[in-house]
Amino acid sequence: MRLSAVEVAAAVSGSIHGNRKTVFTSYHTDSRQVRPGGLFFALRGSETDGHRFARSAVEAGAAGVVVDRALRTQASVAVIKVADTWAALYDLAALVRRRVDPLVFGITGSNGKTSTKEMVAAALGVRHHVLKTEGNLNTETGLPLTVLRLEPDHSALALEMGMQGPGEIARLAQLARPQVGVITTIGTVHLEYFDSREALARAKGELAAALPETGRAVLPAESEYLELLRGLTRAPVVTFGAGGDYEVERYRPEGSGCAFEVRGAEVRLALGGRHMATNATAALAAAEYGGVPVDEGARALAAVQVDQRLQEHATRDGYRLVDDSYNASPESMLAAFDTVAERPHQRLLAVLGEMRELGSVAEESHREVGRRAAEVFDAVAVVDVGLGRLTAEAAGNKADLIDKPAAAGWVREHARPGDVVLIKASHGVHLEELVAELLAG
Repeated sequence: MRLSAVEVAAAVSGSIHGNRKTVFTSYHTDSRQVRPGGLFFALRGSETDGHRFARSAVEAGAAGVVVDRALRTQASVAVIKVADTWAALYDLAALVRRRVDPLVFGITGSNGKTSTKEMVAAALGVRHHVLKTEGNLNTETGLPLTVLRLEPDHSALALEMGMQGPGEIARLAQLARPQVGVITTIGTVHLEYFDSREALARAKGELAAALPETGRAVLPAESEYLELLRGLTRAPVVTFGAGGDYEVERYRPEGSGCAFEVRGAEVRLALGGRHMATNATAALAAAEYGGVPVDEGARALAAVQVDQRLQEHATRDGYRLVDDSYNASPESMLAAFDTVAERPHQRLLAVLGEMRELGSVAEESHREVGRRAAEVFDAVAVVDVGLGRLTAEAAGNKADLIDKPAAAGWVREHARPGDVVLIKASHGVHLEELVAELLAG
């Protein structure tokens, strides 16, 4: 949204130095992403101070900067001085949220947040002009920056909400004020930051707790924490998944995708796997609150694609590469194994890596994944980073433990025409680099 320096200063309780007449057209917390006409927020973090990059932001074309100390720059730039730049970012996003006042859909969970968010946005698009979270902007900085992209004609906002610790979802929800909240799963990812899975469930449940009585909580029917989550919210609850109000029926694989029915409506996804079908039921339950009938929303899901989530690529050597490199947890690993096993193939191969942020369950989780990998795949390579060696040990003679630079050579040596090769690990292992190398030839 376009905002003048005067409007910004009033919203963030700041004082303007320099150009009072400028109008901002974009908003940034990373000086490397600043566009001409943008407003740069100099945030203080645990590892760096954004004030160090304020001048770089101006050199990149920023029309203004939000700082908590004096900054000298050219007169054409608006310097907005505040007491707290973090508070200023949230205050400005709250102003835009109030002005546009869209229907807001919050999506969180241990797995499936991004794919579900994409499907919520696609289904809502049948009846609404939708703004959605892009990329990994689901954090304490990404969410307010997404809200600041709202324009007056947006009628719906689909927000992915990530977290690492308690209270983080509550803070994001306080800003976003969602009417609908979707909690996809309560798994083990991020358990490193919690004493128990129940504590993690309560943290995810902060989204449900933030919903109004007139809203809708969309909760996983199969979760052991369903009743806990139900007890946290004032909103009417609908459930999805096996035994839920919105359930996958007559599921069948179709190439790299799948087809099934939800409440009598036929759904076809380019994304394969029962877990993706379950995500679709959650999305349709959410979109129905926004006035989109299930059958109309179902048709809109056919075109949804999500980068690095079971994304299939044909290679010049005749094998198919399944890129699921964005992130990994025990639950998403096992779901990916089942999904690739559904696809037509000569043999199944995998390059796997460490799963992170699992806390006390990390070692056993890696062994469990290794045991299952040995059952599903004809050959497995495990990147020797962190606890990856435990996966390789558990997979036995089906697995090779390799250094990451050797991974591309392993695939080229083992993969044959007609094979399917899965690439999956936590984001920090950066197996997307392997995917890029293999697709480059």
